[in-house]
Amino acid sequence: MDKGYIENGFIVDLTNAKKTSEIIYELSRILDMPESKEKHICLKLGSVDLSEAELTSIKSLVEVMESQLAFISTSSTTTLESATALDIKISEFTEQVEAPSFEDQAQEETSEVTVALDNIFGDEVAPEPIKAESKEIHPVLQHDEIIAEQMVEQEIEEKTDEEISAKKVAAENLPTLYLRKTIRSGQSISSDGNIIVIGDVNPGAEIIAKGDITVWGILGGIAHAGSDGNNYARIRALKLNPVQIRIGEVFARRPDTVNLPYIQKSSEYIPEEAFTYKGSIVIRKIHEEN
Repeated sequence: MDKGYIENGFIVDLTNAKKTSEIIYELSRILDMPESKEKHICLKLGSVDLSEAELTSIKSLVEVMESQLAFISTSSTTTLESATALDIKISEFTEQVEAPSFEDQAQEETSEVTVALDNIFGDEVAPEPIKAESKEIHPVLQHDEIIAEQMVEQEIEEKTDEEISAKKVAAENLPTLYLRKTIRSGQSISSDGNIIVIGDVNPGAEIIAKGDITVWGILGGIAHAGSDGNNYARIRALKLNPVQIRIGEVFARRPDTVNLPYIQKSSEYIPEEAFTYKGSIVIRKIHEEN
């Protein structure tokens, strides 16, 4: 089994799909985006069992949408056998950047990074209205349904002091992978701690962290924070425009009506933060000037 990275690749995470019809629906929606055209599609199929006929249909769909199927990853023995029979390449996703030795890093350097990011993503200013996700099979990020400030207050009230303390200690003890680069389409980066990216995460790229994800740039790909099931993890970026976003076990995606693969560069971004609230993902602007 090969390790997954390919030039001109575009990662599509379909592990949230529970049946073939959901795979077809989500795949066709993503392949309709301009940024996925003429790319080598890398499919993450999860545990769904697919027959040879179903895999053939998926491959044909990719080709009809002006792309080609590079490889798939799957945890299903049935899908694995079908792919082997059809000569579809099987792969698994792996880190493309070697994680640093956290034990050898100077504490002062880590503190400087933390202070700099706190200055950008701090919570001193009252948040503005947020985008919230709908509770559907394929949740969609939507605008202005609830005031984020009220949600944060309610969330804090519902947690016990022990829960809050335990989550803070767990987050503080996690190592941090610090990357000063743009994560290109087709790359998959993962970490057992937090991830900080000084640069953009392009559409078709993927970052996965057991802790928080912070992008000092535009987040346009797939982001999964709290990958070990921690629904209290958070995702922050100077601009959030993800194709798919996950926090713990909660999943959401860009609305079909919002087809903005690229955000124009600007020196006046208002940082945004995504977190979970009552089984939904909400996004609020933070640190905005009054």
